[in-house]
Amino acid sequence: MKTTAIIAEYNPFHNGHLYQLNEARARSGADYIVIIMSGNFVQRGEPALIDKYARTRMALESGADLVLELPAAYACSSAESFAGAAVAILDGLGAVNTLCYGSEFGDTALTHTLSSLLLEEPASFSRHLRQLLTEGFTYPQAWAAAAKEYLTQCEGCVPACFDTILASPNWILGLEYQKALKRLHSSIEPLPILRRGDYHSEAIPDEESQSYASASAIRRILLNKKHPQEKSSPDVSRLSSDEQSPCAGSLLAAQLPPCTLRQLTGARLLEADDFSAALGYALLRCRDTELTSYLDISPDLAARIRRLLPRYQSFASFTDELKTRQLTRSRVSRALLHLLLDIRTDAFGRYRQDGYAYYARVLGFRRQSLPVFALIKQNGRIPLLTKMADARKVLTDFYGTDRPQRLESALSLLDTDLLAASLYELTAASGSGHPPKNEFSNGLIILDS
Repeated sequence: MKTTAIIAEYNPFHNGHLYQLNEARARSGADYIVIIMSGNFVQRGEPALIDKYARTRMALESGADLVLELPAAYACSSAESFAGAAVAILDGLGAVNTLCYGSEFGDTALTHTLSSLLLEEPASFSRHLRQLLTEGFTYPQAWAAAAKEYLTQCEGCVPACFDTILASPNWILGLEYQKALKRLHSSIEPLPILRRGDYHSEAIPDEESQSYASASAIRRILLNKKHPQEKSSPDVSRLSSDEQSPCAGSLLAAQLPPCTLRQLTGARLLEADDFSAALGYALLRCRDTELTSYLDISPDLAARIRRLLPRYQSFASFTDELKTRQLTRSRVSRALLHLLLDIRTDAFGRYRQDGYAYYARVLGFRRQSLPVFALIKQNGRIPLLTKMADARKVLTDFYGTDRPQRLESALSLLDTDLLAASLYELTAASGSGHPPKNEFSNGLIILDS
């Protein structure tokens, strides 16, 4: 039995994801495809467009066999922690043979060299990197420049494809996946799949194109339809009645599988500004000295937050106010989300020190994937959570009294998952006249075929 894994956000699931899933199965010869997916908040530091259960159904109806949730603290962290945690959980299952990921450049000897550089960080490279950071470069810019200089000195020249790789929008994640696999001495083999289309393009390809629209372009159009005139329009169900879905009759409809169209129809689509009041309260609640206790809030960023807080209007506008040349918008947005979700630097440091993998939470599966569960039960090194009501007991029984500190960290990570889910569902239900969904009553998404 062969199992291939994909690390994803599916925000939302589109035809490019379907292509990758099918290619992963075909190229790896997998009997089963396991997805580890961000929950209700994603790596750029924003809420997912639609909740994790709807996105789980999208994946399963498109051919995935098992969908696991990447814990919230990891899902909205840096590329290093996002990749490292996801890989560690997959490795802990003891059932995954191959990790498939999208790439603009495919697998080359250079990617292996660069991932080793990320892992080992030689002294001369680290010194140059720190120097560039103090000169005002962002981390990706500084890392690329330091890597180029290091390779020039050590190899005598830089491969011709170097600039192409470093100009690719998602290069760092692919390298971080390989780095994490090397660090764990994992038996999981990397399998890059060439992307078709620009990962960050805001344009929707025409019907003649062989390319796929990016998730960024799809979200932009859907959110524009959410509030064509004003930001308060609550959901896509308020579109004109002649539209059967938020993208019917458009080029966008051709970029989305039927399962995605069904889940989007009538759904409330969330964005950062839907959490503006909650973030504003969290910022006001914090004492000045508390700000730096949250993950990714440096003393400099804390000082900017304190200085600019009287001008706070919304999540998105405050993020734009806080960003600088050194602090990218995504970095700032993640830091604010860490504050909102109470993700602390000291707790995250323990997660990293422990190797990230405390449990794997199941969001949904196909019944035909039950042999994967049997293999995880036989070979897995972390507990599998299938019912939130039993999660604390499962973790307590697994770690027992022999590993109290690890149990404490696992429960802390689980509490962050619960907070993130509750905040998201409370916001989604606001103004609907219905109570929010509850993590303890939400059932697994199970497909019979």
